[in-house]
Amino acid sequence: MTFLGKIFSALIFVLSMSFLLLAIMVTATHKNWRDAAINPSTGLKQMVEAKERGIKQLQESLTRAEVALAHERAARRTALAALQTEASELKSNLQNAVSEVQTLEGLKTALTQEVNTQTQELTRLTTENSDLRMQIRKEREDRDQLFYTAARVSDELNATKGVVSEMQERNGQLIAQNTRYKEVITAADINPEDPIDNAPPKRNGVVLLVSQPSRLVQVSIGYDEGLREGHFLEVTRGGKYLGRLRVRKTEPNQSVAEILPELQSGIMKEGDRVDTSIK
Repeated sequence: MTFLGKIFSALIFVLSMSFLLLAIMVTATHKNWRDAAINPSTGLKQMVEAKERGIKQLQESLTRAEVALAHERAARRTALAALQTEASELKSNLQNAVSEVQTLEGLKTALTQEVNTQTQELTRLTTENSDLRMQIRKEREDRDQLFYTAARVSDELNATKGVVSEMQERNGQLIAQNTRYKEVITAADINPEDPIDNAPPKRNGVVLLVSQPSRLVQVSIGYDEGLREGHFLEVTRGGKYLGRLRVRKTEPNQSVAEILPELQSGIMKEGDRVDTSIK
């Protein structure tokens, strides 16, 4: 209950008590209240007038209180309407704010995902860029190495061409010399396979015939195999050394040699092995 309502209730209570007291007083007495009231000596008229003035004042106060209460109620209704309007606006603003927050949250989530995606893409591109830089560096090194190798090979090729040219020229000279040497050897009847130090080439054969009285032996190695007069032959049998022979006469496929008695260690027979060297 408001303050004005309490005042209004108090005024009604006071008036009710006043009327009750008056009724009791009238019932309890049989005086002529009109006379008493009019009689100036009793003072009832003054009292009534005073009461009426009080009641009038109270009624005026009550009227003012009712007017004030009406004004307050109107103000309260206006304020309540304003508050309701403001509450509606605030509620609408709150809903808009909530909707905006939800929208911003969705946008934030989308932006976060986009940032994560871009971060991953940036990381991938950074890694790819690093790999490309390393690859470019390696390709440059390989290119430089190939350039150096190509330059070196080119120099070597030029040098080789010079050497080849010299070798070709030298080869022509050697061919000409070889042709000339062949002509000289053919004209001089020289076998190119004959040893320069007059040593026989490494050959082997067998004893074909032995003449003990004349101490001559015929062997199966001849001129065609490089054997010449004065060459020495070694005779063995089963790994046993029998002696040395000196060639006296050569034919294309056989020769005649004499036995050197100072080196003979056994009797020679047909089929014994003959070697130009036993080293």
